Amino acid sequence: SDVCSSDLSVVHINHDIEAPNYPPSERLDVMIYMNDTVPEPRWAKRHVLYMQNAYGEGSELALRNFQSVGYDAYAFISARLLRIHQQTGMQGIFLPFGVDLSVFFPRTPEPDYEFDVTYVGNDIKGEARTTAFLLPATKFNFGLFGNWMIPRARFRVWRNWRKRPEYTYEFEKISRGKIPQEKVPVLYSSARINLNCTAQDCVDWDVITLRTFEVLACKGFLITDRVPSAEKELEGCVVFTDGHADLTAKIEHYLAHERERREIAETGYNYVCRFATVGDRCRELLEYLREIT
Repeated sequence: SDVCSSDLSVVHINHDIEAPNYPPSERLDVMIYMNDTVPEPRWAKRHVLYMQNAYGEGSELALRNFQSVGYDAYAFISARLLRIHQQTGMQGIFLPFGVDLSVFFPRTPEPDYEFDVTYVGNDIKGEARTTAFLLPATKFNFGLFGNWMIPRARFRVWRNWRKRPEYTYEFEKISRGKIPQEKVPVLYSSARINLNCTAQDCVDWDVITLRTFEVLACKGFLITDRVPSAEKELEGCVVFTDGHADLTAKIEHYLAHERERREIAETGYNYVCRFATVGDRCRELLEYLREIT
């Protein structure tokens, strides 16, 4: 996507998604890249990479590769990664995720989504984290959404080398498949407890995930694994868990204490509306773009 500024007081944000085979029709002031596409001088005056993904090889290694591509500046969802980047003398900004309140907001609960516990995602977090932070939910009325079917090639690797992880048997049986995107906010609003399981790379780099803010924006109650910045910023807004038996105990507790659950969800909702919206992040980004243009 791209951002254009006509002056310091009037800003136009172009929502079109550009691609190498669909470039902008005119040269932009700034183009923001969501992946490692090589900057094209004809497209914009300044080129900014927004590192907002988790990387299997690790974000620090990915950053080293990105730094050689030739961007003018960088935006990071990790303050730690920004500090490492700045030590090289390059420009950057800390730009955590923000939630779109026109999409994620409290919805009227629907019976089909009133699970005791729910999670939306695919099998990409690894055996250790999935076993710790998701598997305990199978003891409850668990609404699991996403692609949890095991590809044949992956199954052959497990068959030939080691025992298939325990959670895969359970999750294949109970997975409800993909959920329509427009129903995700309904699910977050309807379920008694929502779960968050953070990718190890995001834990290592101290990132608060977008899912966290999306659940809270729907006034959903969230139990999440621990990330230092989340424990600092979201104290009283969510419940943190160490997984395994601790997660089981907390699910049992909050299912039995509805008032406490609703009070925490309300606190989280108020936090997101005040401090973590897309509008908040856009203002931070635009101030930075004025500095580099």
